[in-house]
Amino acid sequence: MKIRTEQAGRTFFRNGRDTNYFYAVKPVDFTLQEGSLSVITGRSGSGKTTLLHLLSGLLKPSEGRVWLDDNDLYALHDRERSRLRSEQFGIIPQGETGLPSLTVLENVLLPVAMYGKEQDKREQALQLLEEVGIGMLSDVYSNELSGGELRRMSVVRALVNDPSIIIADEPTGDLDEETTVSVMTLLKRRAEQGASVLIVTHDKDVLAYADRLYNMDKGVLTAQ
Repeated sequence: MKIRTEQAGRTFFRNGRDTNYFYAVKPVDFTLQEGSLSVITGRSGSGKTTLLHLLSGLLKPSEGRVWLDDNDLYALHDRERSRLRSEQFGIIPQGETGLPSLTVLENVLLPVAMYGKEQDKREQALQLLEEVGIGMLSDVYSNELSGGELRRMSVVRALVNDPSIIIADEPTGDLDEETTVSVMTLLKRRAEQGASVLIVTHDKDVLAYADRLYNMDKGVLTAQ
């Protein structure tokens, strides 16, 4: 599946001398290519995470449109969009996320458990956990994990449903060099298998895996 924006932008309210709003993302035409790994860099506060939220169906643009193939993503009913996001998107959020009352494996299988597919994906989930080096922690509760282990759990959770589109916000934060290689190898492999992969990062080691490189500055996205 292909996701693209058509002059999509996002403003937020802010009192100022000349205006009561500011552009977090200025209107942009952008296409996330299938079978490609794209990387966006830029300083904190430049609008990178806001753009990811627009693309992943989490934040409606103030103007313009976001298309998933021929579907206007934000013209869909909330329930339709949530189902589509669960089935087609793998989202790796910034920061540490996990339900403390669930084990690592149960957390990983959450996206498919909602639709009764957890048994079909169990073996794949265990294999992915092994690939990122936390296979031995599958039965551990997530509140017992370190920050880096939680990050790896989030990566596996995003990949377990074989998504067509993978959107990752700082997926290698808190990871050492060896684990960064493991995670980026997984994401690169998914791109080579046809997925559309988009990564926001400050990690210079990630740039070596990029097929396309972009920079964001003050809400403006430019190709490098």
